[in-house]
Amino acid sequence: MKVYDAAAIRNVALVGHTGSGKTQLVSAALFDTGMMNRFGQVDEGTAVTDYDEEEIARKHTLSASLACAEWNRQKINLIDTPGMGNFLSDARAGLQVADGALVVVDAVGGVMVQTEKVWETCDDLRLPRLVVLNRLDRERASLERSARIAA
Repeated sequence: MKVYDAAAIRNVALVGHTGSGKTQLVSAALFDTGMMNRFGQVDEGTAVTDYDEEEIARKHTLSASLACAEWNRQKINLIDTPGMGNFLSDARAGLQVADGALVVVDAVGGVMVQTEKVWETCDDLRLPRLVVLNRLDRERASLERSARIAA
């Protein structure tokens, strides 16, 4: 196992409402960085961070899980968090140990209650964050409806 200097390690939590595409984004990042040789799919039950039988059956993340990738000699720990309101405590716990957050928003559904709650948690923790707009290519996608979180 490769040893990294502490300055070369970043912890990034992926947060947002349920079904926004957080787990699929983690799978894409792992595939693009060469950490995985196949592209995991949530719908097929092959996503790396949804490995529990219940998560695979429901096609939803039920607890925070960790995956790591290397990019430009930096180790990036990706914390895939659940988006369902019942499991918001796991998302908050993931944010507690994160250096920053990727707030994933479904451009069709727009910002939802869970998105606003994790945004507030990021505010409370003074965490830097990036907003990732997912599914902008879909019918009824709206940049305006999705961008209201930062206002």
